[in-house]
Amino acid sequence: MTRASGSRPRVGIVGLGYMGLATGLGFAAHGLRVTGFDVKEEIREAVRRGEAPHHEPGLGRLLRAQRKAGRLGVAETTEELVRTSEAIFLCVPTPSRPSGRIDLRPLRQSVVDVARALRPLSGYRLVVVKSTVVPGTTESIVTPLLRRRSGRPPELLGVASNPEFLAEGSMVHDALSPERIVVGVADSRALAVLHRAYRPFRAPLIALTPSGAELVKYSANAFLALKVSFANEIARLSDRLGANVDEVMEAVGRDARIGPRFLSAGPGFGGSCFAKDLKALTVRSRDLGVRLRSTEVALRINAEQLAYVRGVIRSAVGPLSGKRIALLGLSFKAGTDDVRETRALPIAAGLVEEGARVQGHDPVAIDNFRSLWQTTRISSRGRLDFCTTVEETLLGADAAILQADWPEYSRWPAAWTSLMRRPVLVDLRRAVDPARARRAGLMVIGIGAGTGQRSSVPATSEPMA
Repeated sequence: MTRASGSRPRVGIVGLGYMGLATGLGFAAHGLRVTGFDVKEEIREAVRRGEAPHHEPGLGRLLRAQRKAGRLGVAETTEELVRTSEAIFLCVPTPSRPSGRIDLRPLRQSVVDVARALRPLSGYRLVVVKSTVVPGTTESIVTPLLRRRSGRPPELLGVASNPEFLAEGSMVHDALSPERIVVGVADSRALAVLHRAYRPFRAPLIALTPSGAELVKYSANAFLALKVSFANEIARLSDRLGANVDEVMEAVGRDARIGPRFLSAGPGFGGSCFAKDLKALTVRSRDLGVRLRSTEVALRINAEQLAYVRGVIRSAVGPLSGKRIALLGLSFKAGTDDVRETRALPIAAGLVEEGARVQGHDPVAIDNFRSLWQTTRISSRGRLDFCTTVEETLLGADAAILQADWPEYSRWPAAWTSLMRRPVLVDLRRAVDPARARRAGLMVIGIGAGTGQRSSVPATSEPMA
């Protein structure tokens, strides 16, 4: 494939999950021609119909617009995608293994598939690793495997790293208007292609080595996880002092050296990135003879926060056996249907193991959580039921737990309180305004809320089971 040096490259996206689809749509919305492929036929068909295969604000509307404009196509095979693309972005998952290392099998398979598709083709191609991989992966694993399996000389095959910085719940905005673009390149031609691809975005492009770019991704997530962990520890201290953690963190975040984002206390971080990335970076660093105590501490604080949450729940509810508990919010945070590493899972499991009947609700994530729950092996002293409305969830509840702060929960009308057996809400996100709660006749216990209602909660709490 030969193209004019100043023209925009045609882009291929291998993997149409949360990150891959948003990335492809970002390119398409900025005028590039994009072809996507996913190994799952149901995802390819959904995208072809203009239906978002997962929940993300604005994703479906953007998808329909780009399909209608003809800028986003769907390939049936990797060969078809590679044949029509100059820059091929690998956006496949890299899940965590029990050891903490990332599982590179999906990425390796994609590399082999792309390499096989490249063999009969002429012209230059650039393969870009956008999947989150530990520093050194592109240079030591992807590049040798790609060159060996494709049989292409270096002058006809470029390899680069281009980590993503998309936050679930704001992926569309982040894909369309990135704060910065980080690329890792080993040669000028690969950098030139990436410059042409990203020129319409008007964001600063920072070029490093491939390992340097990979380290940026892990360093950023580690630092953000540390901010969350710090806020969670201050929330525990706020409970002892009668202070309000939100007021404290708002004042702290006004320091320009610190900033306000990721200082909101809660049940601990979840999702597909933080825990996985911290574990992988910790293991990778140890392999290289460096101990990252900061990542180790963040993971430990996150585990302790879950134990603290369980202690707060016990203090609010008392003995759990036979109690009916409403669990509001099953995704790892509001704005997404992603349940990976959601705190709702260990919270629900602990309640059920102690004999509680849990009634779960989420605006969009019930199906995903049900599938996740079916893979969880726990004792059956209690049970978990899924409800389609908040009213059904609260009916007869001895207490409610707000785990993900979906906007519909924060409006809490008095009618909801009247459905409950005991008007108690453990608000893990401090989402319900105290004045609104008083008008609704609801007693709210919120981590770090400074209400003094958790003086009986032990400083360190053991797991429920």
